[in-house]
Amino acid sequence: MNHSPLLLGFTPRTMNDLDNNSVQHTCQYDTLKLNYAQDGITFNCVLPYDAQIGDVISLSATKSDARAESFSAETTLTKADLESKNAILKLLGEGDTDKYLMQLNLLGLHGSIKNSAEFNALIKSQAVKSSKMNPISPWLISAKKQGAKLMSVMLSAF
Repeated sequence: MNHSPLLLGFTPRTMNDLDNNSVQHTCQYDTLKLNYAQDGITFNCVLPYDAQIGDVISLSATKSDARAESFSAETTLTKADLESKNAILKLLGEGDTDKYLMQLNLLGLHGSIKNSAEFNALIKSQAVKSSKMNPISPWLISAKKQGAKLMSVMLSAF
């Protein structure tokens, strides 16, 4: 399924961005209606002003009542991303058609959260959920990475 990436952003980069309706709508808590296909959902993420080369943009979508069902995406920012002020994310995972909470994070040095945004989403899943679920979901892998980074920062303080 080829479609143009959906625009997603943190908060407006500057006061001039407040006039840009395409950025403004992603800053609200309206429910995003998304169609998930085999190739995932592609997002064009508008970078916040504090993004730097080497920072990580992560996106996760999780149902509040079913932790085994989740979708996630992650990319490390490059010079080209900063110059274009955008980064492409491909949300992949598995889950039933339902409401999800999406969290977009900008992670800096040592995995510290520099910026964050939350969105409600209704994901219509067209992918067939496998009968044998992998016990390590993409969200859990990302959480383990962030936990390890946090522990290393805490241990380095001692």
